[in-house]
Amino acid sequence: MKKVFILFALIASLTSQAQSESFRTFSLKQAIEYGVQNNISAKNAKLSEKEAKARNHELLSIGLPQLNGNFDFTYYILKPTSPAFSSSFDVSSLANLPPPLDALGKAFPSKFYIALHNNVGTGVNLTQMIYDTRFFIGIQTFKKLIQVSQLQTSLTEQDVRYNIIKGYSQTQSAKEILRYLDSSLVILNKLRDDTRATFQAGLIEENDVDRIELGISNLQSQINNTRNLYELSLAALKYNMGLHLTDNIALTDDIEALRNQMNEVLPDHFDPSQRIENDLLLAAVELKNFDRKQKKAGYYPSLTALGNLGAGAQTDHFNNIFHVDSRTWYSQSYVGFTLRVPIYDGGQKEAAVKQARIEVEKAKNDLENFQSQSTLQVNAAKVTFGNNLGEEQNAKRSMMLNNKIFGKTQIKFKEGVSSSFELIQTQQDQTTNMIRYYNAMRSVLESRADLDKALGIK
Repeated sequence: MKKVFILFALIASLTSQAQSESFRTFSLKQAIEYGVQNNISAKNAKLSEKEAKARNHELLSIGLPQLNGNFDFTYYILKPTSPAFSSSFDVSSLANLPPPLDALGKAFPSKFYIALHNNVGTGVNLTQMIYDTRFFIGIQTFKKLIQVSQLQTSLTEQDVRYNIIKGYSQTQSAKEILRYLDSSLVILNKLRDDTRATFQAGLIEENDVDRIELGISNLQSQINNTRNLYELSLAALKYNMGLHLTDNIALTDDIEALRNQMNEVLPDHFDPSQRIENDLLLAAVELKNFDRKQKKAGYYPSLTALGNLGAGAQTDHFNNIFHVDSRTWYSQSYVGFTLRVPIYDGGQKEAAVKQARIEVEKAKNDLENFQSQSTLQVNAAKVTFGNNLGEEQNAKRSMMLNNKIFGKTQIKFKEGVSSSFELIQTQQDQTTNMIRYYNAMRSVLESRADLDKALGIK
């Protein structure tokens, strides 16, 4: 019996652990923190940041010594000759002179070969850039590109943050509306049952029951639509958080809690420099300037040092290549430098520099335009937020009045003073005003998020 109890406890523990691992809860703050770390766009932005750093290292390596080795093998099927040397050594035209002989007493051939059948070359080459203006400008450019990638990461994380705020409030608003509609359905079902019993007792007409049935049917349709909206909103929130759509989650901050946490104070002053986009556009101006300097640097000379250490071999017999001796192999070594001085290119550099100057001016115009546009965005966001606050207050007042009216109408209907038509009409008005209130609350939260984003609040 004891073993059975232990086994049951172990199974229960494992089941509980599996459920806790597959079901997670998130407050709004936790959802934002999770989304910033796991959203695909945010992940890619961080990878782009690493890529920019690696690209900067790639550029820096160009300024370091470059060492390369080589091994070349060439087999001449027909050995190359030199006509000039062959005619110089041609003694057939000389009268009364015997042909020249080699060490073995054989006559030299009439052709002069400048290479043997088998040719091998190997060695190492070293180059070092000493001076190149474009390289130093490139270093400054890539440092700025790293800053740009960091700003892009911050901007992506900001977008993820505000998408989650909006998705969270929309989901919780739909959830609250669904909860209210479900409770209204319970009330109407009970009212229908009571009304049917009264009809069966012969105290009211059948139309009263039918009107309530019609109200229940309409309410059920609203419930289905709202449930679909809730599930869609929850799926979109999971996507923005970087979760799988099949993950089971629960949101702990309801719409009322989100509303209470919100700041209603409107800012008195706005500075466009607070926006990440402003920093990106400033960086764009600097990058365009670097590009202009890069093209202008094409007029300047460049200096590169070089060196080589190598060896080569020539032989008519392939096996002799592997005999390392002074008759087959010979060595070589040199050092030097290369100075490149641009002289004339037909005006290409001048045209490129002019285009780069135009790009700088366009980037400055984009910056100026954004600063005006961002101020307009803030003003529009303030107006929208203020209007939504007013709509929320009106919707709340209407909802409270309608709840009061519906309660009195229910009492009158039970007492036989009010008709079923009036009751259903009041219930529909109550539902409409309740949905209006929760949608107004959601709009307030979303417009506050838009205002904070326009203000550049991180």
